[in-house]
Amino acid sequence: MENRWQVVRDVVLWVFALFLAWIFMRQGIAKFSDTSGWARAFRVWHFPVWFRVSIGVLEMAAAVLLLTRRTAFAGAIIIIVVMIGAMGTHVYWGRPAQVTSEILPLLLATMVALGRRKSFL
Repeated sequence: MENRWQVVRDVVLWVFALFLAWIFMRQGIAKFSDTSGWARAFRVWHFPVWFRVSIGVLEMAAAVLLLTRRTAFAGAIIIIVVMIGAMGTHVYWGRPAQVTSEILPLLLATMVALGRRKSFL
């Protein structure tokens, strides 16, 4: 019975990791375009172009790291840090209601980080 729960836990962690990898690879790539909605948003938030591109690189790196059990913890931690920064940006610019878009990725990345920490360490 214990082995069955381990398999279920592992499948759930893979589903979360693959979902996050799909989302963050797409969003990371979108941050490279100077005409994207992300480019406009980062300008509104007064962030320089290099910062937007850096966030895109971090998101893409996190997506790749999530694809193996051994590095999934690191990818999840990167997502957690980026999501906390995004939430802080929304609060700082007076739009705390917009933090809801970061809650699901933050929650899923936290679960992946907790579930894969032993594989990383």
